[in-house]
Amino acid sequence: MADYETLADFLRVARSRIPVHPEVLENAKREMVNLARQSRRRDVQKDMVPREGAGRTVGPAYTSRLIEYANTRWRPEIAAARSESLRRAATCLRRLVEAAI
Repeated sequence: MADYETLADFLRVARSRIPVHPEVLENAKREMVNLARQSRRRDVQKDMVPREGAGRTVGPAYTSRLIEYANTRWRPEIAAARSESLRRAATCLRRLVEAAI
C-alpha cells in the first residue's frame, strides 16, 4: 500500500482511499479487501472480495491479483521510501545478495 498511486490505479479507487500510513494498520489484508470492495473494476471485486457466506477472509483470486499488481505496476523503490519496514527488508536483501557475490 506504500506505493499508493499505482495501487489506486490498479484497483481503480480514489488515491485518497489508500491509507497514508499502512504500517500502522491493525489488519492490512482486511484493508486491502475493503479497498477491492470499493473498486470500480468488477473483476477485482470478484477476485479479491470473499463471497457472502463463504467463511473466508479473502476472495478466490486475492493472491493472484496481488501478484499481478506486484509484477506489473508496483514500484518497490517508491514503496520503500514510504515504508520503513520495507526499506529495512530491502536493505537486508541487498546485503545478502552482495555477500553472496
